[in-house]
Amino acid sequence: MKKIGFIALVFLLLSVLWAPAQSNEVLDRILGEEQLTYGNAAYLLLVATGRAAEEVSPQQAASLAEQEGFAVQGLGSADRLTLGQYSFMLMRAFQLPGGIMYRILPGPRYAAREMEYAGVIQGPAIPGMALSGNEALRMLERVLHQREGVS
Repeated sequence: MKKIGFIALVFLLLSVLWAPAQSNEVLDRILGEEQLTYGNAAYLLLVATGRAAEEVSPQQAASLAEQEGFAVQGLGSADRLTLGQYSFMLMRAFQLPGGIMYRILPGPRYAAREMEYAGVIQGPAIPGMALSGNEALRMLERVLHQREGVS
């Protein structure tokens, strides 16, 4: 089973290399962001879950995230996200169950704690802290690895 997950990960990484130019530009922009924007976070999660094509723009992704049920209310596509908000989006996008406190009070605070507990967040898990695009991609990678059973 681990070989299948590893093979899937290799194909995922190779597909990024051969993806259309727009998705490469978006990924480069996300990697360079000092603080992740809501539109780019929505883009990452929609593409990673297969709910949108790589050609969708971050502005369109922000609207689609609301339709898919993992939007953060009150944010525009250019607004900056915190670690807690992105953790909350990750948990909702991948329908991760979380622990008892997250089930009682689902939100950014307990989502960040769940992500720390699961090993998705490396370092301090302060829900209100800034999150770079690089850190967001690493978190997404860890979630995908865990879902595939790759350690």
